[in-house]
Amino acid sequence: DRFPGDVAVINEVLRESSPAKRGFEPPSVGRLASMFPSLEIIEHIGAGGMGAVYKARQAGLDRVVALKILPEEFGQDVKFALRFTREARTLAKLSHPNIVSVYEFGRVDDIYYFLMEYVEGTTLREVVRTGQLTPRQALAIVPNLCDALQYAHDKAVVHRDIKPENILL
Repeated sequence: DRFPGDVAVINEVLRESSPAKRGFEPPSVGRLASMFPSLEIIEHIGAGGMGAVYKARQAGLDRVVALKILPEEFGQDVKFALRFTREARTLAKLSHPNIVSVYEFGRVDDIYYFLMEYVEGTTLREVVRTGQLTPRQALAIVPNLCDALQYAHDKAVVHRDIKPENILL
């Protein structure tokens, strides 16, 4: 109602995001193992509407990594592919102790993926949910979070999805 001249564009954008709203069924560890033979897929860590994350091991470099995959529906979307590539290249240029590093990105079959630094620990959401976060601890998190966000902003990167699930402790 507020933007009557843009109804067609707004409806198109809302339709484009509908695959994630239908529910994303993460692939099994076995299926991913066959798709990513250079990785030892250890376990599924979590999932949301925009993808799933798995703990994996890069044998060649002897390191544990996080493999984030996106829903297969995006594999056929050319506009998404361009956005994904631009975002991955931008994120890979960020180097900050409080920002997860991106090591690699790409597409296998119709699945886009990020290979990232693995962070052992939990999310801020989980700590808050368990009631284990004291006011002093909460205040200690804020400067680190602000420092990371400022660094990203200085590099012209805006996160747009800051929430307790995306803050790793």
